[in-house]
Amino acid sequence: MKTIIALHGNPGHPEDWTLLKEAVQPLGYNLHAVKADSDEWLNLLTQDSSKKILLGHSWGGYRILKTLPAYEKYVEQVILVTPYLKPEREISPIAGALLKLPVLGDALIKSNFAKSKDSFLKDLFHPWSLADHPYLQKITERFDWNLWQKTAFNKMKMQDNPWTSKDVVKTPVTVVYGSDDKITDESIQNQIVTQYPAHKIVKTAKAGHSLLWSHIQDILKVLQEKPGMSHPSEKIGYYPGADERNNVISYMEKHLREFPDRVALSWVSRETLAKWDGNPHTPLKHDQITYKHFAARINSFARGLLDIGIQKGDRVIIFLPMSLDMYTAMFAVQRIGAIAVFLDSWARSHHLGASAECVGPKAMISFNMAFELVNQVPEFQSMPIRIMYGPGDKCTHRFEELLKKDPSPIAAVESEFTALITFTTGSTGKPKGANRTHRFLSAQHHALSHVIPYTEVDKDMPAFPIFSLNNLASGVTTVLPALDLAAPSERDSAILACQILNENINCTTLSPSMLVGLARYCKEKNIILKGLRRVVTGGAPISKDDVKAFYDIAPQTELWILYGSTEAEPMAHIEGRDMLKESKITDPEIIEEGVNVGHISEDIDFKFIRIKDGPVDLKDSPWQKIEVPNGEIGEFICTGDHVCRDYYNNPDAFKTTKILDEKDRVWHRTGDLAYIDSDKNLWIVGRVNNAIERAGKYYFPVRSEVLLKRFDFTYRCAFLGVPDSSLGQATYAVVELKQEIDSKSFDFEAAKKEIRRVFEKNKIPVDQIKFVKKIPMDPRHHSKVEYKVLRDQLNDPEVIIG
Repeated sequence: MKTIIALHGNPGHPEDWTLLKEAVQPLGYNLHAVKADSDEWLNLLTQDSSKKILLGHSWGGYRILKTLPAYEKYVEQVILVTPYLKPEREISPIAGALLKLPVLGDALIKSNFAKSKDSFLKDLFHPWSLADHPYLQKITERFDWNLWQKTAFNKMKMQDNPWTSKDVVKTPVTVVYGSDDKITDESIQNQIVTQYPAHKIVKTAKAGHSLLWSHIQDILKVLQEKPGMSHPSEKIGYYPGADERNNVISYMEKHLREFPDRVALSWVSRETLAKWDGNPHTPLKHDQITYKHFAARINSFARGLLDIGIQKGDRVIIFLPMSLDMYTAMFAVQRIGAIAVFLDSWARSHHLGASAECVGPKAMISFNMAFELVNQVPEFQSMPIRIMYGPGDKCTHRFEELLKKDPSPIAAVESEFTALITFTTGSTGKPKGANRTHRFLSAQHHALSHVIPYTEVDKDMPAFPIFSLNNLASGVTTVLPALDLAAPSERDSAILACQILNENINCTTLSPSMLVGLARYCKEKNIILKGLRRVVTGGAPISKDDVKAFYDIAPQTELWILYGSTEAEPMAHIEGRDMLKESKITDPEIIEEGVNVGHISEDIDFKFIRIKDGPVDLKDSPWQKIEVPNGEIGEFICTGDHVCRDYYNNPDAFKTTKILDEKDRVWHRTGDLAYIDSDKNLWIVGRVNNAIERAGKYYFPVRSEVLLKRFDFTYRCAFLGVPDSSLGQATYAVVELKQEIDSKSFDFEAAKKEIRRVFEKNKIPVDQIKFVKKIPMDPRHHSKVEYKVLRDQLNDPEVIIG
């Protein structure tokens, strides 16, 4: 007979398995019900080499998954019934300490039990009652305050030893949920479940947390099915051949089935923003749309696109600000199998021309000013379809006229079919179009979900359009920031504070410049952002000083710093408090080499290679010749499902930025110089093309710029190499003064003397110190210095102020 080891829930008892034990015996199974809060079941599991089935109810599933890595060879499959794998409501440290007191703890438990028993049992049995199922009466009789006390202590142990991604194994895991469960939040528990590569999710209709007793036949059916096949809703983008389920619009269809009335998007109209008084405590009226109506709008616009001749594979440029209709257009294009080409609202004419030359667009959706601009760009002359958004006449069709009543089909696509093309900033050369396939977008969504999971009650405000795609795939409510990302203004921080305070936003994603600006503004206005649960930032280095400043105005939040790029996001992540942990350096004027970006994503493989200009061919330079020793600085490269394999219609870019290995895996060359420390943290020290080779030794900008930022007169700064006949490259420290400082009275010589003192202390040579009117920053995040532009500007005497 096949052996099943069954672990009960919390609260729970081995007798909870009585009904199932009787039902499985005729089918050839021997079910052993064990005490889940002891380790006796491990003796049963390892008593011989045969593989067993592990069956867990609620909290019993947590016990199984935490133990599984050490005992995987003894397990055939895992079945979890209404799992409770991570706490949805934690016991606070203070409450935990009180519960452990001998007399007071018992009194508190008894009091809470008396108040909570009836409501807990009602939720446990929902949608059934004692009258519906006689076995539920036995459950009630076993439920006393001692069991309630054990429940609290087991939960505290769970909090002290939480499940982590290190617990993931390849063993098949099948999860059974009840459609009406009032105890387990499926979205929260699936943050863990979906990380198992061989997982399967089963939904049982008209069942709750008690389906272990009310739906025995459903559990028997699961037990006899073949394990290890993922549920289709978790495999979007991974089906063989051309399949509708590979199309990323399937995420929207899934939400339409599961929560049609949840708000999908919320935004502020231009008219409302124009009338706002600038006070962060004055609410801004937000419009909103549910997933039901959003899906209908996408479907409607997709039909309009089909009617004007846009077909599968056609490239459609979407050049609109972050808004409802930008996402309507993007998802509609993807729905019909066409390719959305996303251009940032800050894009310049040369950027537009390079993009059009790359993709050969059939259509463009934009506003009148943009069409006037592209009319002057030769690469756009052959584009036949021009869809006008808003007023204007330089078009073939109008946006609102394409919103049709008839539905549109979902195009079947291959998993590696292009869904979206986004462009790099082009700061180091010609913009490159990242080829984001349907599978890539799905993989990126799952990789981000591992790092920044959402709950169904979250409201998130992402400043990056691509993060909004992840939000919408996750099914959370997304509040669009009421900013013009193409033209940052002094009001931006006030607007962000207003939306966070008044819209009950508990999650947000901000560029480093936005994060720093928001912290500064809130500090000046004595505003504490108490409602934020999580803040995510990335796109450029961020210093410990910036992290500390943000915690001053949002002390309760988790601040996650993500390291990533257009081609791979995320690659690593770190929580702000880990970044701030005490270092071995005691002198506050001396800092580490680089910025700690945390642990590398478990979804990628990585290496460090020597600094090398031009392509890397493993036939000529095998790994052993180009990899650097562990712990040394090298270019960080990575590969994985959510790492972009190539650039659209650009084989030359592939040669210079990718490495193809003997297993046909594509490694992305990030261009970032980094090293990994003894604690497995990744440290970024600079860019390959910004590394300064001075007198035969390399120096890197990141550390030097962190030092420059610490001076109270610095607004922006840069550390770069300038060609020098004797040194090869001379090091230049460049500073832009804070706006409130009068350059006419500022003591430049004293400032330069102080800069040299601190740099000498850090053993960093600085050959020239220049104060300039303005340091050029990247147009996308306004967080990265455009070194090439700055280097050219330093030759202009009018740029230098000191």
